[in-house]
Amino acid sequence: MSEKRIGLYGGTFSPPHMGHVRAAEAFLSRFRLDMLYIMPAYVPPHKAISNGDIPAHRLNMARIAFRSLTDGGHAVVSELEISRQGKSYTADTLAELYGLCGIKGRHGIYMLTGDDMFTTLDTWRRPEEIFDRAHIVYVSRGGSEELCLLKRAEYEARFGAVVDRLDIEPLPVSSTELRRAIAEGRDTAGLLLPEVLEYIEKEGLYREG
Repeated sequence: MSEKRIGLYGGTFSPPHMGHVRAAEAFLSRFRLDMLYIMPAYVPPHKAISNGDIPAHRLNMARIAFRSLTDGGHAVVSELEISRQGKSYTADTLAELYGLCGIKGRHGIYMLTGDDMFTTLDTWRRPEEIFDRAHIVYVSRGGSEELCLLKRAEYEARFGAVVDRLDIEPLPVSSTELRRAIAEGRDTAGLLLPEVLEYIEKEGLYREG
């Protein structure tokens, strides 16, 4: 394993909201990460994106949303997947980060995922590589913990996975709901940073829902 504790937090971030920021803060603190790579996807393989999606806008919004972390020097919003283009497969990203960070050995990157994505990891491209390189950390939202425990036991037995749970107080918000609220002109106070909302309004994003 690398001498430094490296984290990966990927996602669509369309838009990045306070739930994302809260999870990243807790991830950095709980696992004492030296560097967290926040990784907006170019084309997420497991989620539908809206027509007209522009990855550069999501990258810019992520840089605004996570500025409090990146300014501290322990996080960076990376354009690795966006620059690579194509579908953003996690196995490819982990392999690139291994090379970039000079990581040796198994489970060298702490990888944060939501509980919904956690329970599908074995269906992702080259799951054996994901479980070999990543120390998986899932955020529990409380509603699917029984399934998460079953999948955790399966992953440990099948892949030799290393898994931890990150407990944070859930914020009842999703990017899908936020896009709808923005399209309908509803209040997003407390859910989006004002600077992110300002960017959305300036660029005319999500007006079509």
